[in-house]
Order: sequence, then C-alpha cells, then structure tokens
Amino acid sequence: MKIYSPQMLNTYNECPAKYYYRFVKNTPVPQLDNSFITGKNIHAMAAYYLRGEDVSLFSLTEKENIMWERLKTSCYFNLKPEKVEQNIAAKLDNFWIGGRLDALVKNNNQEYFILDYKTGEIPQNAKYNFQTIVYLLCCDKLIKEYKSLNFVYISVKTGEEKVIEFSNNLKTKYELQVKEIINGIQKMSEPNIIHTEKCKNCQYSKICV
Repeated sequence: MKIYSPQMLNTYNECPAKYYYRFVKNTPVPQLDNSFITGKNIHAMAAYYLRGEDVSLFSLTEKENIMWERLKTSCYFNLKPEKVEQNIAAKLDNFWIGGRLDALVKNNNQEYFILDYKTGEIPQNAKYNFQTIVYLLCCDKLIKEYKSLNFVYISVKTGEEKVIEFSNNLKTKYELQVKEIINGIQKMSEPNIIHTEKCKNCQYSKICV
C-alpha cells in the first residue's frame, strides 16, 4: 500500500523533477548536518517527556537545551497527549495519505491540537503546506468527534507559534488540493524539466539535466 506523505506532496509541488529523483528513482541526498541532528535530539526528548519516561539520561548541547526549555513553556505542549511520535494514515478516494505525528494533544473541552516542532523556520504559507493538510485530514477521520481540531507549528528556535484551525470549508479545499496533486503524480512518467535560478541550490543539480 503506497501512502503519500507530506514530504512527497511538498516535494512534487516544489519541483516534479526533484520528486522524480527522490521518490521514483530513490536517489539519496545527504541529510546528516548539525540542524538535522539537533532536530532528532529535540524530537526524541519531547517524545520521552510526553510519554512520562525518564529524560534525565538525555544529553543536550547548550543550544539544544535552550530549545528544549522553550518548547516546554508552550501551553500546547503541556496538554494531555493522545499520540506521540506515531504514524497515521487515512484513505482519500482511491489512495492513502499519511505521515508521522510529533504529537497529538487535547484539553478537557475535546479541543485537539496536532503539534509540530520546528528547529528551523515555520513554513511561510503554513495553512496550505501539505504537512498541515495531510495531518488535519488524517486526524479528522481518526478522531471523528471533537469540538475543534487544530494544527500548531511550534518554533523551538524562536518561540513563534502558528495555529491553523480546521473547518469544513478548509476540509473541502484540502481534499481537492490533495486529489489534484496526487493525480498529477500518478500520471507522471519522467518530468518535463525546466531549470530556474533555484535549481543552483538543489541537491540534484548535478544530475538533473
């Protein structure tokens, strides 16, 4: 069963050629830089903490510890956890969408919040980022009954928080957007490559011709 993840949809939306090399040809790209390692450490610490497990054995750098303390001050991070570092998926028409949640929490009023911690920047158009779209659509199907459902980006770098509240209007827009882009992916054989200035900074610039 193929599950279309937010990373897959965002990559195709950014550049079909990049999607082709990464997810069709399975051409790897290096990711083990300092920011990647920092992100892994913060996410691991948060998962242990929310599960009520012992975090005293974790060793963070000074920079990571500042980020961790910043995350703990978020009002959303201290709500009741329902899912922590868990894969979710839902069927939309004839295909599946899904991904891995950082956390899903709720308060006593049946208000749910999907949390996503960012060690980098929060997406500029967060409301229509496919991470927002996919996780809200999946959780809508999984939870079914709720007072409200929200996606919350938390920047552990700056403390900024961005909240997107789900609605029936957004649900309709999201479903159409996902169906359109997956239909494009399924029809793709080899991409029609059009080079722009952005291509110079792409991981696949040397092989994309």
